Amino acid sequence: MKLGALAIVALILLVSCAPPTGRVRYVHEGLVAPCPREVVMRVRYCPTKYAYSDRIQHLSKIKVVSLETGKSLTISVRKNSSVKGLCIPKKYKYFMSKGSSFRAKVRVLRCGENNVKKCPRYIRGYASWYGPKFHGRRTASGTRFNMHDYVAAHRTLPLGTVLLVKNLKNGKTVKVKVLDRGPYVRGRHLDLSRAAAERLGMFSDGVIPFVAEVIRCGG
Repeated sequence: MKLGALAIVALILLVSCAPPTGRVRYVHEGLVAPCPREVVMRVRYCPTKYAYSDRIQHLSKIKVVSLETGKSLTISVRKNSSVKGLCIPKKYKYFMSKGSSFRAKVRVLRCGENNVKKCPRYIRGYASWYGPKFHGRRTASGTRFNMHDYVAAHRTLPLGTVLLVKNLKNGKTVKVKVLDRGPYVRGRHLDLSRAAAERLGMFSDGVIPFVAEVIRCGG
């Protein structure tokens, strides 16, 4: 092989082995629940009996270590998008710090209520619906169930997960957010609100076969 041909082959190999350039797109980045392993954030106090954060999955168990005093606190946290960083109950003020806020290292010990950090791309099974009997009751996410909203219940998916549900009998679809737990009837895998059931045209069937794509894992 001539020198020129060898140079061309070497160039091809160099290009093929080079790392990709430009921005990499993560197609399935929405399939992981928001649970940072460890992060430093500003901690404030709130006049409630619960801790809240906009960055950590609902009902996660966390360890908060004050960077000012070195003191630590293990507590369950609830998701609240209006809270920037983290707020903990005011009763811990003089234990963790004397100021109105402090910087802390926050470690997630358990992601969400059941430690589910990743969602499957699709879920399949049979879906039912629930309505007037449960309207106004408190859901597992802490909000009140509104049968006129596009919401759903699932046994294990992280609360806040968004699904695109398809009725396999008629092809109709609806986007819902998982805010509750259930259904607990054997052979059923998803409970939909009345509004979602109406959009899917499932009133006459009651229970339908479905496939749902996970649009966002947790929230």
